[in-house]
Amino acid sequence: MNLPKLKRVLTDPDEFISNRQLKALSLELLALIPMPGIEGSPLDSGDIMEVVLRAAVGATSVNGVTTNAEETPNREPVMDWLHTLQKDPMLDAVNDILATLADWLHTLQKDPMLDAVNDILATLAMTVLDRYRSRTVCIDFMDNPFHGTPRSDGEIRRMAARDGTTQCHRYCTAFVIAQGKPLTLAVEPVAGEDSKSDAVERLLARVETYPFEIDRILMDRDAYVGELIGVLRAVAPPVFPVRTGKASIREKLSVTASYMTEETICEGKEHEQTFPMAVNVTYQNGDRGKSGVKTTGYAAYGLEDRTPAQVATIYNKRSQIEKSYEKFREARAVTTTPSTTIRLFYVGVG
Repeated sequence: MNLPKLKRVLTDPDEFISNRQLKALSLELLALIPMPGIEGSPLDSGDIMEVVLRAAVGATSVNGVTTNAEETPNREPVMDWLHTLQKDPMLDAVNDILATLADWLHTLQKDPMLDAVNDILATLAMTVLDRYRSRTVCIDFMDNPFHGTPRSDGEIRRMAARDGTTQCHRYCTAFVIAQGKPLTLAVEPVAGEDSKSDAVERLLARVETYPFEIDRILMDRDAYVGELIGVLRAVAPPVFPVRTGKASIREKLSVTASYMTEETICEGKEHEQTFPMAVNVTYQNGDRGKSGVKTTGYAAYGLEDRTPAQVATIYNKRSQIEKSYEKFREARAVTTTPSTTIRLFYVGVG
C-alpha cells in the first residue's frame, strides 16, 4: 500500500493524545484531501480545513463556524471596532467569505476525494494494527437522513422514518475491532441505483489491499441475500443472523435447545446458497426487563465445528462498532447542501 507519510502517527491505540495534538493531526490528515483551489482567493486550503474541522467538532455548519466561532478580544474594544463598521461593505465582506468557502468545497471531485479519504483511513489503521495478524472484518450500512430535494433521482435511498424523513444518503463501511475499539478501514457511498452486493464488493476491494489476512466477515441481516452471500464468501467466511420470514427457518427456530443445522436460500436460482446454521437458545431471565426463551439463528460459514453459543459469542463482537457510530455522529458537520460530494467529504471528516 502506497500510503502518505505523517509527521504525527498513532503508534499505540491506547496512547493519550492532547487536544492540541489531535487538532494538529486532524489538520495534517485533512490536508491530504485534494482541493485544487481558486485563483485570486484570499484563503488557502488550510483556512478551509480549519473551518471544516471546527464545524465537525462543534457538530455545526460551516456558516455557523464563520458566524459564531471567531476568536475575539474583550467586549469594549470589539464594540469600538464594530461601531466603525459600515453596513454595506461589512455585509459584502461577510458574504464574500461565505461564497469563497462554498466555492472551495465545490472544487472537490468525488472519486479523488473518496480515494484520499480511504487512503487516510488506511494510513491511520496501519499505524496501530499488526499487519501480520489475521483479522475479523465487520461490515455495515450507515444511513444519514436527508431533508430537501436531491440533485438527481439516483442519489437518494429510502429508509425507515427517522428525524422526520424517509430519505437518506447511504454509506457502506468496514471496521475491525482492535483492543476492544472499533477502527474504520474503508467507506463507500451507496447510490440509489446501487445494489448492496455492488457496494459491498467495492468496499471489500479496498479492504483486500490491506496486508493482513481476513479470518471472517461479520455482517447484520442485510447479508441475507444470495448474491451478497456470494460476494462475501469470495473474500472470507461470513457470519450473520438469518431472517425469520421463511417458514423453514421459523420451524428450525421453534426449539428449546441449541443445535447446528443447515439452510438453503434462493433455491433453484442463480444465487442459491446453502449455509451452516447455528440455532442458539438462551434464557433472558429478566435481562433488560425481558424474560423467557430467546432463539437466534446465524449463518455460520467456517464455524461448523463450533457450538451455537460460540458462534453467538463471535458474532456479538460486532456490537462494538456502535461506539464508532456514536463518535461519528458527534463529529459530523451539518449542512443543507444537496451536493453528494460535499456530504461524502463531511462523512469522511467525521
